[in-house]
Amino acid sequence: MWMSIVPLKENTQASNPRAPAYREFWELISKSIYNTEGYGIGDDEYSCAYDGCRQLIWYNAKSKAHQHPCWKEGDTVGFLLDLHKKLMIFSLNGNQLPPEKQVFSSATSGFFAAASFMSYQQCEFNFGAKSFKYPPTSKFSTFNEYAVLAPEEKVILPRHRRLALLKQVSIRENCCTLCCDEVADTELKPCGHSDLCMECALQLETCPLCRQEIKTRVRQIAHIS
Repeated sequence: MWMSIVPLKENTQASNPRAPAYREFWELISKSIYNTEGYGIGDDEYSCAYDGCRQLIWYNAKSKAHQHPCWKEGDTVGFLLDLHKKLMIFSLNGNQLPPEKQVFSSATSGFFAAASFMSYQQCEFNFGAKSFKYPPTSKFSTFNEYAVLAPEEKVILPRHRRLALLKQVSIRENCCTLCCDEVADTELKPCGHSDLCMECALQLETCPLCRQEIKTRVRQIAHIS
């Protein structure tokens, strides 16, 4: 069992002081997130979301009410994942909700945690680096016991900083348009677009340029260096 605790915080210097706090989805366990296409946490069959503002649980773009009070600054959201019993449990300040099991009908591995925010909101993730404020009563393991992040991987830069760094990156002309690391050596059939590497192409079901369904992927030998 893995446990993740999230203390919620909010910057009170928001430009709109009347805006409701935390109007968002929280605590994702998912295999795929397509936020650039308008999909968010709880919008597909691979994710489940805890919405503490509207007091909802989201799964596959459908919601149901939960019994927790509306969360507020300083609250702690907990998450327990049991891959053996195939269930997940959300908690607020130690008060647990009934288990959620729907996502396991579509996925049994490849899970990770995620969160979405509105402007001027922030949180602190605790994956086991320090003692949990509201630990579960049953035996559990922490995320940190299964994975390690380097110091630079723990930092999330503001968007303007990320954009500034991207402008300094030199990209080869024949690079894959998705990962920008590998050579674009793969042609998608039947549309014929060929701006991707094979590794990225294998992860797609539709062409990112024309949205046509991908039937086959052909490596262009002449492009391999």
